[in-house]
Amino acid sequence: MFIVIACMCSGILVGFLTKGKPFKYTQPILTFLIWALLFLLGISVGSNQRVMNSLTSIGLEALLITVMATLGSCLAAKALLMYLNRKKK
Repeated sequence: MFIVIACMCSGILVGFLTKGKPFKYTQPILTFLIWALLFLLGISVGSNQRVMNSLTSIGLEALLITVMATLGSCLAAKALLMYLNRKKK
């Protein structure tokens, strides 16, 4: 846990120290890292025999919660984006 907090704090420090300098590679690096994390999570779930065996018993409720949480996040992000774009105009 200490390593995670140290990495986050070091990132905050680097961001603070370089806030005036443009870094055009931030977005592609973040996108790649997010896709890599999702891929590795998929490998972890797919290789866990206990999780794979219990997928049928998880049922409709888990699927519904997942879909609704994703939909809610997308709608909230869209609303925030519209709000921020309205403020710029």
